[in-house]
Amino acid sequence: MVIKARLILALVFLVLSVLVDFTSTILSVLSDGALVAVAVTLVWPIFKPASKDQ
Repeated sequence: MVIKARLILALVFLVLSVLVDFTSTILSVLSDGALVAVAVTLVWPIFKPASKDQ
C-alpha cells in the first residue's frame, strides 16, 4: 500500500512539473506579446503619416 501511494505521489509531482513548465511558457509568450504591443503603440505615431487636417 505504501509503495502504491509513493508511486502515485511521484506521478502527481511529475505531472505538476510538466503543467508548471507549460503554464510558464504560456505566460512568457503573453508577456512578450504585451511588451511588443506597448513598444508598437509608443512608436506608431512616429511612423504614421500626418493627416491633411492637421
